[in-house]
Amino acid sequence: MIVEFIKALLIGVIASAPPGPVSLLVVQKTFCHGRGAGFAAGVGSAVIDTFYAVVSLFAFMLIGDFFTRNQAWIMLIGGLLVACLGFFMFRRKPIKSLKVADTSKTQAVQYALQAAGCALANPGALAYMFALVALMGLDVSEATAPVWLIILLVFAGALIWWFSLAFVAGKMRNSFEIKTLNRVNKVAGVLVVGFGLALIVRGIVII
Repeated sequence: MIVEFIKALLIGVIASAPPGPVSLLVVQKTFCHGRGAGFAAGVGSAVIDTFYAVVSLFAFMLIGDFFTRNQAWIMLIGGLLVACLGFFMFRRKPIKSLKVADTSKTQAVQYALQAAGCALANPGALAYMFALVALMGLDVSEATAPVWLIILLVFAGALIWWFSLAFVAGKMRNSFEIKTLNRVNKVAGVLVVGFGLALIVRGIVII
């Protein structure tokens, strides 16, 4: 049972670790609005990572086939949304002070939804999660631990990664000058637009 717990935690961490638009979003939210905002964005991504884990554990052939048949449109629409998000990140008003107000519940939900949208925009993440589950040999049909607990630990693993990233970004934020932070935000916006355009191009090629 302990081995299954460790595997579930590792799946959550490793699935979240590859750099991408969500990572940039978490860092950018932390730089602009503080760690609370970065944590909120991380929660949104962790929910999608866990959803992909559930699909991989129980119904990959059913839902995975849907993603495969419609991945071109998912990439086109998702890429457009990601590119728009990057554009707004690039155009946001410059930071004028290192002091930030606490993130409200409404803002937290907004940041979480943005991160979840970024994560959903990449159907390749589902295949990556499936490969991780297979690599770890985590078979829920033969597991001795409760399935709900395995899923919860995948979610916890994802949260560990995203919270750690936001924490480190928060530490880095305090060592930067305001001009540097504004430049980092601009670069993050450009990179997220690039990720979105890359998804759009892949979708067009598949069509």
